[in-house]
Amino acid sequence: MTRTTRRNGSRPRTLTTKAGDVGLKIPKLRKGSFFPSVLERRRRIDQALYAVVMEAYVHGVSTRKVDDLVQALGADTGISKSEVSRICAEMDADLEAWRTRDLTHATFPYVVCDATYVKARVAGRVVSRAVVVATGCPTPGTGRSGCGGG
Repeated sequence: MTRTTRRNGSRPRTLTTKAGDVGLKIPKLRKGSFFPSVLERRRRIDQALYAVVMEAYVHGVSTRKVDDLVQALGADTGISKSEVSRICAEMDADLEAWRTRDLTHATFPYVVCDATYVKARVAGRVVSRAVVVATGCPTPGTGRSGCGGG
């Protein structure tokens, strides 16, 4: 079997975990590219810290304080304000896709509504907002899941 390419050194990358920063060397190739499947592109923190950043931001913690929180959890290098903003922008895009998804695949004969108040970021400020939660029970066989029973 012949080689398709050869290594051409490596590039350093820091992965921030709850146990601290881990220095990695990602191999560079003469032709093509290589990226380890255990890592995600453009993400320098592990999944647990990623969730902490999102949760803190949703609860109105400033980007500067998010950096302090990440450092307190063991990340030596912390996290930049721009990375917090990028993570939250990705979260906003995912949320918008979920919020505007098509529900015409099923009929919902029963819809239960409730409301609660939560803190939300609106126009750069954290304010108390009412959130209405609607749970639809689809007709059996038309939706992905039912509301229980049978």
